[in-house]
Amino acid sequence: MTTRAGVGFSSATSSTDAGTAAAQEALRALGGADGIDLVLVFAGATHDFARLLPAIRKVTGEARLVGCSTAGEFSQDRVGHGAVTVMVIKSDSIRFRVGFGKGLKSARQSAISDALKGFSAEHRAARAAGFSYATSIVLCDGLAGHGEDLVEAVHQSTSMLAQVVGGAAADDAKFERTDVFLDDRHYADALIVVSAFSKTPIGIGVRHGLKPGCPSMIVTRAMDNVIQEIDGRPAIVAYERFAQSLGEPFTPQNRDAFMITHELGMLTSTGEYKIRAPLKANEDGSIVMASEVPVGASVAIMRGSDEGLVSAAEHAARSALANLGGRKPGAVVVFDCICRRIFLGDGYKRQVEAFRAVVGQDVPVIGWETYGEIALTPGQQSGWHNSTSVVAILPD
Repeated sequence: MTTRAGVGFSSATSSTDAGTAAAQEALRALGGADGIDLVLVFAGATHDFARLLPAIRKVTGEARLVGCSTAGEFSQDRVGHGAVTVMVIKSDSIRFRVGFGKGLKSARQSAISDALKGFSAEHRAARAAGFSYATSIVLCDGLAGHGEDLVEAVHQSTSMLAQVVGGAAADDAKFERTDVFLDDRHYADALIVVSAFSKTPIGIGVRHGLKPGCPSMIVTRAMDNVIQEIDGRPAIVAYERFAQSLGEPFTPQNRDAFMITHELGMLTSTGEYKIRAPLKANEDGSIVMASEVPVGASVAIMRGSDEGLVSAAEHAARSALANLGGRKPGAVVVFDCICRRIFLGDGYKRQVEAFRAVVGQDVPVIGWETYGEIALTPGQQSGWHNSTSVVAILPD
């Protein structure tokens, strides 16, 4: 049983040149185009996807291609912003099935059902052939909202037989349009689900490394992904007081940037905090969040440090490795939040080095910065996350 992968990376500004170069490098690392099962592509939002994707497929052939737009990209040895990274995978121990659904914002359940059509029959056939483990790899429009509901609906649609991992497409903090990729086309308002049936588990690890920076507060009024009041006051007041306690300015000019590096933690039943990213403050004092925060939630504004974030990345990789069922890593896919890149700045490379230190220097890694991270597995923080490192390791 083997899984092999090759990764390519290009910072070329021409979309055709970047796609061609990244795909060719990935094939060289793999050792040829024969037998490719899946192509992963993550690309900066400045690229022309209508040129990029056909250029990649011209190199990789008819193998299914999936991916999305990003807010940053990296491989095992390079970190970029507005770049293109490609992973080609072939495996005789994992079966991949690609599903697609459109209309995610207005008809979420229908889109998910389309993306997972035929899952039950394929899962039964895979189990009969010895592929006993199922993982749903989800790539979705990062502006569709209702992330927690999305993850739960995917899980329910697999009859809770598959663990769920993935991320939300990004557009480099413009918040205008985010795309998912399927073969040589790109789509907004859509999702892709790659059903991976494997003979041994795909290992998943989750960690954010942030700590509460203030006493707990209660969300007293909210609707969908907008928090209107915290502790009975306009939500923005909580951030004004927090900034004042730090002796830092909090003005209309800097408040959105301040909030994105001081995110909101939502206390879970396990005593851990699930992170929710504030995107912007409204004139009425409400705050638009990357995902929903319900009324009655106990929340705190979180603080982080460079060391804490890098350590969390390492712990996420170690947890994923421990969940491999004793197998060696064959390839690594990392779903990491844009907020972590903003926080770490030039030090973001330290996170990538932390992943490599755990999985091995010769293991291919592909990663990208998202508008939301997905991880639903037994025994871990589950669901939709922000400012979190989610690591998926494919077994060798």
